[in-house]
Amino acid sequence: MELIDAHCHLQMDSFDRDRKEVVRRAIASGITDIVVSGYDSVSNYRALELISEMSNSIHVTLGLSPNMRRKENIDFIKSQILENSERIVAVGEVGLDKVKSKVPLAKQKEIFKGFLRLAEEIGKPVVIHAREAEIEAIEISRKFSVECMLHCFNGSFKALRMAQDAGFTISISTMVSFSEKQKNLAKEVDLENLVIETDSPFLSPKRGRNEPAYLVYALDEISRLKEIDGEKLASQLVKNTKKFYGL
Repeated sequence: MELIDAHCHLQMDSFDRDRKEVVRRAIASGITDIVVSGYDSVSNYRALELISEMSNSIHVTLGLSPNMRRKENIDFIKSQILENSERIVAVGEVGLDKVKSKVPLAKQKEIFKGFLRLAEEIGKPVVIHAREAEIEAIEISRKFSVECMLHCFNGSFKALRMAQDAGFTISISTMVSFSEKQKNLAKEVDLENLVIETDSPFLSPKRGRNEPAYLVYALDEISRLKEIDGEKLASQLVKNTKKFYGL
């Protein structure tokens, strides 16, 4: 059985001591591909380094999270994306965050539109971070000619219906192993729109740090919830993820 981790952050410091071993464990667990997402200028750079340092199973997206931890030069990040457009599989993560971001929502929207426009120009899909702003993110992004994924989706059923009507990909995380809301959302996501992710090192189904090998916990839970054979579900998830990222 094969799986793809549709979104994680292997470039973060918490993996510095054992990153290669983490990737080996993932491969041993059936994870054939790992998508590492950037979220600011430094993490973008570190994600790109992994392409040459690690196995061929690593793919990279570059972006700027709306809950950026430091003041970032938007033009510089756009230049990172443009200069590496042939090496990346998507623009992201980018989006809107009403909970953690210290940037005013109007400014977040302006930045988000700029990245959507850039993705449209270079013909790349977009990985969207939306926290308590899912509907706004959907309304904005569906006006652009880009394929969109709502990563780590945790919105309302209304937002889910809107996203699916717009043809968006919905990424459910390992949080489905322990969150009742996630379980209910997972039941409702159409199978052809669904992918899964760890968002490592966050959202671990076990104590401590999450890692790509733990993706199997999400697979097992969604298989149970949807009453679908695990092998059949995994095959569809891999197909969906490859189609979105062009793998």
